[in-house]
Amino acid sequence: MAEGIVNLVLGKLSDPVVKEVLRKHGVGEQVETLTRELSWIRAFIKDADMMRIVNEVEKHWVNEVKDLAYDIQDVIDNASLLKVPNTGNPSKCAQIVGAVKRIWRKPKTVPPLHNLADEMNHILARIQDIKESREIYGIYSLGEGSGEQPRLPIRPLVIPDIYDPCVVGFDHDKGNILKQLLDTTTKRRAVISIVGPAGLGKTTLAREVYNSNDVKKWFDIRIWVIISQEFKLVDILRKIIEQVERLSQDLEGGEEYLLTKLYKTLNGEKYTIEDHLHPNSHEPLSDEKDPQADKEPQPKKYLLVLDDMWGSDLWIQIRGALPNAMIGSRVIITSRFQNIVGNAEPYKLPYLTEEQSLELLMKKALPNRDFSGGCPDELCEVGKQFVKKCGGLPLALVALGGSLSKTPANYVAWSNMLRNMNWRIDERDCTEIMATSYDNLPLVLKSCFMYFAVFPEDHEIDVQRLFRLWVAEGFVPAEESRILEDTAESFLEDLVQRSLVQVSERSLTGSITHCRIHGLIRELVIQMAKEDNFLTIWSNPDNWMSIAKARRVAVHYSDFGELMEHAHPNLHSLLCFEKPMPNCSRQRLLKVLSDMGQIELVQDECLDAECLHELKQLRYCELSGSLSSNRRSFQLFIGGLRFLETLDFQLLRGHGDLPDDIWYVQTLRHVMLNVIRYTAGPSSSACLGNLQTLRGVRSRDSWNAQLPKLPNVRDLDIFAESSFPWDLMAKLLDTLNHLTYLKLQGNEVPQKIVKMQRFPFYQHLQSLFLGQQSMSPNNKLSLEIGMFPIHIVELILNNLLFKEDPLPVLEKLRSLRSLRLDGEEANRMMSCSAGGFQQLHELRFARLTNLEELEIKAGAMPILECAELFNCDKLRVPLGLQYLPNLKELDVVECVEFKNHADEIRNNICKHVPHILIV
Repeated sequence: MAEGIVNLVLGKLSDPVVKEVLRKHGVGEQVETLTRELSWIRAFIKDADMMRIVNEVEKHWVNEVKDLAYDIQDVIDNASLLKVPNTGNPSKCAQIVGAVKRIWRKPKTVPPLHNLADEMNHILARIQDIKESREIYGIYSLGEGSGEQPRLPIRPLVIPDIYDPCVVGFDHDKGNILKQLLDTTTKRRAVISIVGPAGLGKTTLAREVYNSNDVKKWFDIRIWVIISQEFKLVDILRKIIEQVERLSQDLEGGEEYLLTKLYKTLNGEKYTIEDHLHPNSHEPLSDEKDPQADKEPQPKKYLLVLDDMWGSDLWIQIRGALPNAMIGSRVIITSRFQNIVGNAEPYKLPYLTEEQSLELLMKKALPNRDFSGGCPDELCEVGKQFVKKCGGLPLALVALGGSLSKTPANYVAWSNMLRNMNWRIDERDCTEIMATSYDNLPLVLKSCFMYFAVFPEDHEIDVQRLFRLWVAEGFVPAEESRILEDTAESFLEDLVQRSLVQVSERSLTGSITHCRIHGLIRELVIQMAKEDNFLTIWSNPDNWMSIAKARRVAVHYSDFGELMEHAHPNLHSLLCFEKPMPNCSRQRLLKVLSDMGQIELVQDECLDAECLHELKQLRYCELSGSLSSNRRSFQLFIGGLRFLETLDFQLLRGHGDLPDDIWYVQTLRHVMLNVIRYTAGPSSSACLGNLQTLRGVRSRDSWNAQLPKLPNVRDLDIFAESSFPWDLMAKLLDTLNHLTYLKLQGNEVPQKIVKMQRFPFYQHLQSLFLGQQSMSPNNKLSLEIGMFPIHIVELILNNLLFKEDPLPVLEKLRSLRSLRLDGEEANRMMSCSAGGFQQLHELRFARLTNLEELEIKAGAMPILECAELFNCDKLRVPLGLQYLPNLKELDVVECVEFKNHADEIRNNICKHVPHILIV
């Protein structure tokens, strides 16, 4: 990644603001010389990032260049703190006061002005040493003879269907596994172990079986858990119980409690933490007999998938908590190792045949072609040679096909790629193929791909968080008339098409929301990141020496010890996946600070803002904790972040208003606040042209005089205070042209807000949440066709009252895929007509306390997959449930009228629905 970091530094040196600051401090001539020398070095090492150098001398020389580039970046960043950027505050007095404050709070790392020239001269001397060492050691051309790799453009991609994965060759194996799962003669709990080397498709096969309709109908409960190499039993048990109970809750208690709870829950018994703490206190509280006391427990027939197990330890610990009720429950285990479970006959997954391999390769290499007529003649011969090198390993074929998809589909281009491959024939290991896929990446994608090493094994990655991190790290280049996050999204789609990244979940609009990488690819990325000094993972207290030179550290270990004392003083990025966060006050050049650990609500996580005051360089700040005693310190810290792009703050306890200073930082792109009560929004005079996300804020009284300018906001979550006029809120919404997500809450939402044709974002809005604090009989709304945005995909209406049945209007929204009505008391009857809700996938009715009858006519909701009815006390069984042909999941919780009809629903009305839950 030498060329990448050099490019980043050259970009900083060419910034007009930076050049002007450096010129004013008397180092303009040195900067010009430095730019010329770095441009020469970049030209010389341009092939270093395109091939993995094996010569140790060349590798050392390239590492010297990277270290130098990082040091230059540090000097530039320090010098940048000497300038006072224009905050955008129109008040001249406020500008002067703010400038004095910022200079007074100048960090200690800023070099004295008379030392800046010395710093630059020292850097130029190091460049001269690097040039001389190149000649001494005979490094004349890195990668000589390799030829220049073409810089492939990042093209717009056809979004693949996540629900229709490219699977080849598993039909026979799927049938064998299903036969064992659905065997009615085997009543005991049985374990099926699918084994084979990494990349053979064990997880893909298990997922195919898990999602089959026969399995959904056969088992009462299906549970899928990914097992990391260094698992925690408590975490595994919590994941299983959450899926068993299908309710989101905070599970307390240790291993013993969770093991017992799991057993009793699967066995149909009720078990609480009070039963665990007081096992003998079962005396009745009154003479009244518990109606549930004499009922026999109803064991649940479960299917549990333990994916990617590395040893037998977990099975030994967990098997006692899986009841054997002789009703046909099953456990599937996927593993690279045989005999992971002693009494389970391993199912050895075979390699793909040559014919199957060629089919899979072509499907990935040419995703938009029809192969019903077989492989294209001109590519068939070279394709077979590729297949031989992959040895029937699906992951290798998929990765190779992804690389070929970015290469012209002709014999010459494919033959050239084949000629440059140095794999061994029939090699049963796809490491080299993965490395080749990395080598074939355009330069701009290499840093983005290597960044996946940051995340722990089997981590589900929030892609919006990933995009914000990429931008803060400087990996995403600016493109004319395109925002950086859109470019980042195209980068991710490119990596997905190359089969280097797996899509875990897509949104209702088709965009990726969560992703992950295969364990084998992760191992390769970690190895490359280590060799390149790109990233160090702190997962063991004994490897503290590895972080001494690292500019990025990802913390995967909770016992930090003296971590930060050994870290590089100019550490750029610190990403923590464990609590608590270490003291990083010495690392004053931090640009990325991310606290992504799981919050333990039982602990008092107090945010130590005192140790963060010197971190003036932060671009990305993601923190969680409580502010019981140091609110002033927090405000001083946030107010001093003059280059901040992303602020993601999760407050467990305390008041979290931001200082007004932050609303004048022109670089702000994303502000996401999850606090006990909404935080005061931007100052009235704020002008935030780069801001795209603003979540968790409330209106301010000062907006009566002037509204803040938020011209490019796409994502807005705002609460209108009771004293704030809705006319002013409408004026604010009138200024938002690019809004795609809106969450708007207030005391009593008026008709003028619900009627959205007037707003400029009417054509763009995709997700809308409208809610009010309490329902008022005097504030009943009247819905009209066309009032909601025409391209709305997700609609949530909370605590709103309607004068009439809202469904006849809502069913006309032709793009609507998710609808939630929560807390509506006005209507006793609702009806959906034939042809209504043609695109609806998800439906949720909650707390519709007066609703008695719901009618769904034949032809309505033809592709509805998931329906949830929650706390609708008076609702009878809806008419027309049998007319929903694609319904896969029906959850009914706390709807008392359903109790007496549960068997009829399961066995007659909804017998076509694979999963039904009635609680």
